[in-house]
Amino acid sequence: MGDVVKYQALGNDYLIVDPRGGGTDLGTEPAPAAVRLLCDRHRGVGADGLLLGPLNEPRPGAAAALRIFNADGSACGMSGNGLRMFALYLGERYVPEWRTGTPFTVRTPGGDAQVRITDAADGRVRVDMGRARFTPDGGATATAVPLAGAGPDDEVTVTDLHLGVPHTVVFRDAVDDELVRRLGPALAWHPRHPAGTNVEFVRVRDRRTLDIAVWERAAGAVPASGGGACAAAAAAHAHGLVGPDVTVRMPGGEVGVSVAPDGRISSTGTA
Repeated sequence: MGDVVKYQALGNDYLIVDPRGGGTDLGTEPAPAAVRLLCDRHRGVGADGLLLGPLNEPRPGAAAALRIFNADGSACGMSGNGLRMFALYLGERYVPEWRTGTPFTVRTPGGDAQVRITDAADGRVRVDMGRARFTPDGGATATAVPLAGAGPDDEVTVTDLHLGVPHTVVFRDAVDDELVRRLGPALAWHPRHPAGTNVEFVRVRDRRTLDIAVWERAAGAVPASGGGACAAAAAAHAHGLVGPDVTVRMPGGEVGVSVAPDGRISSTGTA
């Protein structure tokens, strides 16, 4: 198999399978069944997903290539928590200068992300997630979505955007586990999203703080999501609900998210 290690960020855990650390049977396009088995918490190692990399030699000045897979075996374009874990792994295993704050780039199918280890001892990493692309018209549009059989929520107002992967943000005055488990699957696999979408349920606590809960299309309810935190902050900022710098609080912990004047979104948290 080669080297396999597990990292976690705010309770969201990933396996890192390093094809450069030894022989691996997964290849660069691992069979979904193999990923599912590795991520199975009863028959495998257990994880919310798998990070396959580095796929090239990590060195200063070059982007380190990474493939990301969900626990169900499907490919994932981008993961904020996953990028923080992978950044720490690269700094610890391959390029010591990256542990001292030198920025570097990780290349994913969802785009290039610049990362910086701001505190190696604390596992704190800053990730530039790029610009959010709101759908369908490029602006932050609130859309009413009908949900048959959703009880009191037969119509839910959402904001859709793409940030490496698709996201659907739902603003509510209160967010609890019952709401997430009732509406999460219905929105994640609504007919308007044939390939699925990650759903963020958001309570605006104040201009600098968001409380969110996340239902991922491939993993269900998760304790935290770096990408979900960025999507929630991007949508809240676009709607004028928060300022450019916010703390996003999740059941697994919190991250800081910043929206730059040019629209680029970055998050800082631990792994």
